[in-house]
Amino acid sequence: MKKLIPLIAVLALLAVSCRERKTVTWDTIPYVKLLVEDTTAFPLVEAYRTQGTRGSIAVIGEPEAALLLAETMLAADLRDNIDGKIGPDRLPDFAGESFDVIMDVYNAPYRRMAESCPDSLREVAVRCAMMSLDTVSYAQALDPQSRLSKRKAKIFVLASSLLTEFGQSDIDTLLKMASREPLIINPVEAMINRVRNEKLSHVAVWTPFAPGTAYAEAAKDIDCAVITPGSQDTRTAFRDLLRQYRTLRPNVTLDAVLIDSFTMDLEEVQAEVEHIHRQITEEDMAFDRILAPKFQFIEPKSCLTEACYRMLRERNLFTHDIAYPTLRYYQTEEGMNGNCVLVEMGAEYVKNRRSDLMGTSVDNPDIVYVPDHD
Repeated sequence: MKKLIPLIAVLALLAVSCRERKTVTWDTIPYVKLLVEDTTAFPLVEAYRTQGTRGSIAVIGEPEAALLLAETMLAADLRDNIDGKIGPDRLPDFAGESFDVIMDVYNAPYRRMAESCPDSLREVAVRCAMMSLDTVSYAQALDPQSRLSKRKAKIFVLASSLLTEFGQSDIDTLLKMASREPLIINPVEAMINRVRNEKLSHVAVWTPFAPGTAYAEAAKDIDCAVITPGSQDTRTAFRDLLRQYRTLRPNVTLDAVLIDSFTMDLEEVQAEVEHIHRQITEEDMAFDRILAPKFQFIEPKSCLTEACYRMLRERNLFTHDIAYPTLRYYQTEEGMNGNCVLVEMGAEYVKNRRSDLMGTSVDNPDIVYVPDHD
């Protein structure tokens, strides 16, 4: 019997070793497979928790989009914080929550990467997710000793339809390899869900990129035309969209346009709708017949804010702290070894650089809570 004890112990160790070794069977990129086998990186994935209230809301994307979305979410006061009913209560909807804004300066613009090397953009999405899960950032990109602590993410908010299209499935794969349920919110599904909730029948997606598959897959049960206008001018581009829609869907009334942009001036494009309603020209009259009586624009910031609120409430992930939401800014930069590292940025720095990142046409929201570092 004593001789069997060492043998049983060896077998037990082998069983544990086999159980811990992951085998990637999904169609994914090599970087995900490397992470699964990495004994240093994969524990970060295994530590991801979808229960409990601790952890941050990671907003990931190009600088302009991530900043605007985070500020919209911080300023939101659309619901009662006690019962969740629609109506402001003078307390931010995300009271007590922590936001980490991952401004991906190093890899932006995503459009260039999506057109030249889509697999690289897939890897970017996974790397940003890993940075969100990590507890380490840096004060200076070129100084490995300037390590700072950061919060782990409990939910990922993708501020990019391109990250959604090319990278979300790989983030899903990575987390599922650790037997974790990914909590990811993206603008494509958020806007399509708004269409479903409002029972709209015919919509168009206004996107500056060549149409991909994300919207088509998300809107399989909806009459959805994905259109890329040729003009860079907002009002001219909207008219181009209506011309293309009239060709694609003759004699079909348009209920809404989904705007695949975080920076578009909605007041400007709404002014063009009002101009069309005045029916000054024959083209105006033709376009006016296309637009439904309750035609509307659907933009990603409000949809993602609503989707994030709903997910936190339904899964009981709110901290329930009576406090203003806190926010930390991070940006990706080139490190000493040429790799991409996450650098924490002070709120004052971001404020000073905001006009450079956003352009002079973007206004600050009415309420923004940006506390100093802890």
